[in-house]
Amino acid sequence: APPVSVPPRPGRESVVQGVGSLMVCCDKTVTLVHAGYDGRADTDTSSETVLKGVSWYSQNRAAVDSTGLHHARIFKCRIPENVLGHAALPVPGDVLRYGDITATVLDVHDNRGHTGGHVYVEAS
Repeated sequence: APPVSVPPRPGRESVVQGVGSLMVCCDKTVTLVHAGYDGRADTDTSSETVLKGVSWYSQNRAAVDSTGLHHARIFKCRIPENVLGHAALPVPGDVLRYGDITATVLDVHDNRGHTGGHVYVEAS
């Protein structure tokens, strides 16, 4: 079934409800650029998939070592199972684009197949 928009609760932007899932704040649109390789043509390939109805937020991270303070911004994207559909699962090295932000996928957690099923992606 296609996603259904539910009126927001106070403090929440929106809710996407699909088959066996309910996720909060899934009102963003991102583009997944999936890298591939065509062995027969011996060339790199890429495909773009627009994903509507995902959550997207960022978090600052910091670490200190012998060379000083290091910081990075980590982008977190949750893609509900019904939004991903039959698109290729993101893998490290793929790219996510949200507005003017372009981030490389670092890690992917496949949490599909149960209530609230989704794919959680960290990128930087």
